[in-house]
Amino acid sequence: MRRMVARLLLAVLLLLPVPAAAQALAGQSLAGSWALRLDGAIIMRFDLERDGEKWRGGWAKPTHFATDGKLFGKLELPAVERKSDDGRAIGDWAELSFTDPRPGVEPDVFRFHLLGPDRAELIYVGTGLEPYVLERVAAGAPLGPFVAGELYGDGETRPPPPAPAAPTLPPRAQPRPEVQGPPAVVGR
Repeated sequence: MRRMVARLLLAVLLLLPVPAAAQALAGQSLAGSWALRLDGAIIMRFDLERDGEKWRGGWAKPTHFATDGKLFGKLELPAVERKSDDGRAIGDWAELSFTDPRPGVEPDVFRFHLLGPDRAELIYVGTGLEPYVLERVAAGAPLGPFVAGELYGDGETRPPPPAPAAPTLPPRAQPRPEVQGPPAVVGR
């Protein structure tokens, strides 16, 4: 009998962290501001907001930049802020589309996925670029600081993974496969 009570008590103790972990995950959201920070400088900022079943947001980027997807250069301020034209949820991903103001150019489409309370993954759809890791920042965080002639990224656009922290998020559901385009992108 004593042995059975001990096993029952152990089983109850093992179940206690589960509700706490579920509560922590429930409080995490993609809503908020996210930055692509390389070499200490914020290259771009995305502001995401849930609108019922849809997403909307903004994209703050330099007036001009050039990138091969790993290195960013020719960064010029002031920042240009664009509002999303369309947004949707794809499983636990958020997707935002931004119409390119140049005639005949396809929209810029970004997908976001929460990696942790202060980290998110960004896929620039249709470019063939590796995903970027974004960090949560304060609303309105300014871009930069940039030094003229500097390249940002040192060829590595993803910071090293953080030390494991509890709770961990469940495996992400992948959005539908996309046909990826050429790897080089010049900012618009």
